[in-house]
Amino acid sequence: MADKIYCGSARVITTQYGELTKVSFHKDDINKMVKFMKGDNLDWINLVVKEKREKVEGKPTHYLEVDEWKPDANRQQPPQEFKRDEIPPENDNTDNLPF
Repeated sequence: MADKIYCGSARVITTQYGELTKVSFHKDDINKMVKFMKGDNLDWINLVVKEKREKVEGKPTHYLEVDEWKPDANRQQPPQEFKRDEIPPENDNTDNLPF
């Protein structure tokens, strides 16, 4: 497995509107993400925000890690089976919304 790519930091702050998560990136963090995206020819990047085990007062409480998960191209999804009288979900015209 490749080395994990860590980038940025975060902290939860309390405001008059509730708790917010403030995320910060250094330009080196941005460059790491761009390098990863170019290497895999990606248009999007997913990040995972993780809470630090040991927190220091006044310092960031979370860190960010690039989510490098990729679907297995060799894995085939089992075909869905429907009962003869059952409507497949993509053709289901029922609408359960209250509006």
